[in-house]
Order: sequence, then structure tokens, then C-alpha cells
Amino acid sequence: MQREVALLTPENIYVRYRVAGLASRFLARLIDVLIQVLLLGVVIGLFSLVERRLNMLHLGLADISDAVAALLSFAILFVYAVFFEMLWGGRTPGKRLLGLRVVRDGGRPITLLASVIRNALLFVDLGILPPIYIVGFPAFLFLFLSPSCKRIGDYAAGTLVIVEEDLTLAADTPPTVSNEVERFMGVVKNLDRLTHEEHQLIRRFLARRETMPLAAFASTADRLARPLLAKLEIDTPIYYQLQFAHLLEAIERRYAAERGLF
Repeated sequence: MQREVALLTPENIYVRYRVAGLASRFLARLIDVLIQVLLLGVVIGLFSLVERRLNMLHLGLADISDAVAALLSFAILFVYAVFFEMLWGGRTPGKRLLGLRVVRDGGRPITLLASVIRNALLFVDLGILPPIYIVGFPAFLFLFLSPSCKRIGDYAAGTLVIVEEDLTLAADTPPTVSNEVERFMGVVKNLDRLTHEEHQLIRRFLARRETMPLAAFASTADRLARPLLAKLEIDTPIYYQLQFAHLLEAIERRYAAERGLF
């Protein structure tokens, strides 16, 4: 059963997300574990060869080699998820392959503190810390019973794992640019002030154009575009409400084109 959650953005716009389910999260975790095991194997094998060579050369550096190997192993086991969630905006390699992302409860990007908390509590979720000894049971129980499919770490960190499959506009927008959008593309500027989160919000909004009543679509575009007009210092006349949607599409297209996101 697919679960959805509606989050209210700071722009007072409700955005619906499809919550990642138990199966997709398990597969993403499995992929990450396999990558970690592979990395650990490489580190152990490489430093075994290094230590053997150092012993042959009688350099007395074997202890240093062991310490470096231990640090790298610790990073692979305990820093791996935090590192990639910060690098890829809430995605580990496993989540990226399956189109999942970790966000905060308000839909905002995950922070370093939230990532550390949710991943530190993974051992509690997996049930490998006393007094819980049934491996995986706590996480399975919370994911199954939670309406937003959260594990203990997600509740503690205030995070949510969502499906990103509807963030692309390729199948939802016309392949050609309308005259209205093309006109606005000529006046769009200062896109360096647009944040990644604002761009993603625009994409999600435009992707739902076919499912929203025209009046609601135009009204929401109005509320979303007005703050951006001031922020980007775009000075152009708006003659009717639907033109705000054309302006948003122009901003989205220019931003994506300049950063090679298509």
C-alpha cells in the first residue's frame, strides 16, 4: 500500500510526497551494506599487504598501518551514511539507485545533526544493542506501524524518507516552450540566489499541473512566484494570475539548463 504525506512549506503551500515503503528502504539498505562490505574487504586486503611489506622491510610501521586501517574501517561502518547524505542531499548510494531521499519533516533538506542522530540510532533500530537482541525487529515494527513509515532514528531526528520519482518534469511538461514562457525566460535573472530547495519546490508544483484545477493552479503559482520576483529582482509586468505559472516554468527551465539538470 502506497502512503503519502502532505507537508506545508514555509511558502504556505502544501506539497504531497510519496513515502518510501518497507521494501524499498530494505533494498536501499541492502545495497549500502553490500557496498560497505566491499569497501571493508578492499581496506582489509590492502592493509594486510601493506603490513606484510612493512614487516619484511623491518620499518616498524605496522602499528601505524593498523591504526589507519582501523580508522578507515570505522569511517566505512559509521560515517558512510552521514557522509553521503550530506554530499548528495539526503541520499546514500542505495537510496540514490532506488530514487529515495531523506528530508526533514517539513520537507526541508536534512542537516548534519539530523543525519548523525538517525544513523547513530540505526543500531537500536536493528536491535543489536542491549537489551534488544532480535536483529531488525525494532526497525521492522516501527516501519510497519508508523503512518509515515518511520523508524526510531527518523522519529528522533525528525526525518522522513520519500520517493523522488515525480521530481522530473520530462513526462509532465510539454516538449516545447510556449511563447509566454519564452518571453519570461528572457527576463529571468539572478538565478544564483535561487536555492536548490526552491528549485525542487517549483518542479514539484509544475509536475502537478495536470492534476490541479486551473483556478487552484494559478492561485498557488501566484503565492509561490511573488516572493521569487522580489528575491531575484525580476521586474516584469504580470497581467493575469496564470502568468505566474509561466514565470515559474521559465525560472525552472533557465535554472535547470544553466546547471545541466536536464
